[in-house]
Amino acid sequence: MAHNFRLVLFSAVAFFGAALMPAAAQVNLNMNQISCGDLLGYDRENQNFVKYWMSGYYNASRGNDVLDLQRLEANSKRVLDYCKRHKSTSLTKAINVNAR
Repeated sequence: MAHNFRLVLFSAVAFFGAALMPAAAQVNLNMNQISCGDLLGYDRENQNFVKYWMSGYYNASRGNDVLDLQRLEANSKRVLDYCKRHKSTSLTKAINVNAR
């Protein structure tokens, strides 16, 4: 019985604590509008977010549901190298030109 009470108490505290936290601002990002220069200006965490999001998007468009980390890293390196030379190019173009 005491175990159930603690579980209910913990759940209530967690629920009300989460309800009182300020909501994070919603951010809309059009991935097709990111330029190579934008990507290079992001910190490592945000570069990785974009890298994995774009990988998921392109793999899903091909009906592929397998994440090949070696392929992702090789493609990412080619795209980043390209972006360093073509900062005004859109990231989607850089991916289409360089990803294999």
